[in-house]
Parts: sequence; structure tokens; C-alpha cells
Amino acid sequence: MTQQKPTLSQVVPVLIAALVCDTAVTDPSTGKNNLIGIFDKVHVGTFPTKRPMSVYIKLTNAEGYYKIEVRYVELESDRIVAEALGELNAHNRLMSADLHIAFPPLPIRKEGRYEFQIWANSIFLGRTFIDAVQRTQA
Repeated sequence: MTQQKPTLSQVVPVLIAALVCDTAVTDPSTGKNNLIGIFDKVHVGTFPTKRPMSVYIKLTNAEGYYKIEVRYVELESDRIVAEALGELNAHNRLMSADLHIAFPPLPIRKEGRYEFQIWANSIFLGRTFIDAVQRTQA
């Protein structure tokens, strides 16, 4: 028996928040999200380097089935360096939906801005970023 794929929702969700952090977890006893080490700047001693990162995403106005894509993009070259794919099944547009995307160590080739671009059903919702800067000697 072939399982039918869910129909993609036509409702466009609204991105409320997108934050880069060291890790994001949900407390199983309270359901609260815990974001540890929120940042938008990475101080690098030597380029190139790699760093693990997580992205916390909060959506509202979502109802139905969504294919979620988060692209890690080096802005200067507009090159997609990595991407994460996921799914969301939202049941009530008035409720918010939280997602945690944990990336393995991501490459940071050189100084500059790197974006995490958030897409739902191939519709761009928004972005967050990090800036990679050379660590200065004290």
C-alpha cells in the first residue's frame, strides 16, 4: 500500500523570531524552549574554521503541512554552504510553532556575513545572520 504524501499548505506562515545559538532544547517538563549561547558574531583566530550552531525558529499563522528549509549562505559569494530540511505540521493558525535546527560544524571560510535563510513550502519567510570577524590580539 502506497502512503500518500500530505498536501502542502497554502497558508503562508509568519516568522516571529530566528536566532542563532550554541544549542536549543525544549524542557520536557514545561515545554519551554531554552536557548543557550545566543550570538550574531563569531570571533575567529584563524580562517577557515568550522563551528557548530543551532537556529531557533518561531512561526505563527501556520496551518497544515510544511516542508521547511534553512539555508546557510555565505553572503559575499551568495553561495549556499549548507542546508537543513524538515517538516512541520501545524494545527492552529493562532498558535505559534517552534523549531530547533541543529547544524553540525559549519564552515566559515573568511571574514564576512553568513545568513540562515528560512523557507516554508519554497516561500522565503526571513533570515537571521552571523558576522565572522578576525579575533584581535589583546
